[in-house]
Amino acid sequence: MKKISLVIAGVAVLGVTYWLVSPLFITRTVNEEVPMENPDAGENASQEGISEVQQEIPVSVVSQGTFMGKAGHSASGTARIIETDGKKYVRFESDFKVTNGPDLFVHFGKDGEYSASAQLGALKGNEGSQNYEITSDIDPADFDEVWVWCRAFSVPFGVAELE
Repeated sequence: MKKISLVIAGVAVLGVTYWLVSPLFITRTVNEEVPMENPDAGENASQEGISEVQQEIPVSVVSQGTFMGKAGHSASGTARIIETDGKKYVRFESDFKVTNGPDLFVHFGKDGEYSASAQLGALKGNEGSQNYEITSDIDPADFDEVWVWCRAFSVPFGVAELE
């Protein structure tokens, strides 16, 4: 019985160790386009027609900043709050890079403190362009930073101060 308990404990320790350490060696690259709404495009719309509509929909940059690493982690690249077709998004541009880790999320923050209640979603990848829709219950004007936050260890990986 002791052997079975030791084997189960060993497997559990290996699983947790893999979950914690493997992100350091895995790069997830994302390449999302700028979000565009196209209400006239049905399922049968041609790709060419969608591209024409995307070029007509204006995208405005509300604010932007550059990522800096925190707590010994590396982070760089551009974060922007953009507005297109009446919706706002946080957009990480193609130059975005952050040290990968377990349980990373995107949050707003203010004056050097991240806001747990202003979560935009799980980090999609540790490199590349990606979009996070800002839900109607979050007012981006209340914040001046975008954070990459590790929930598992309650530590910041990077922050971009918005201007």
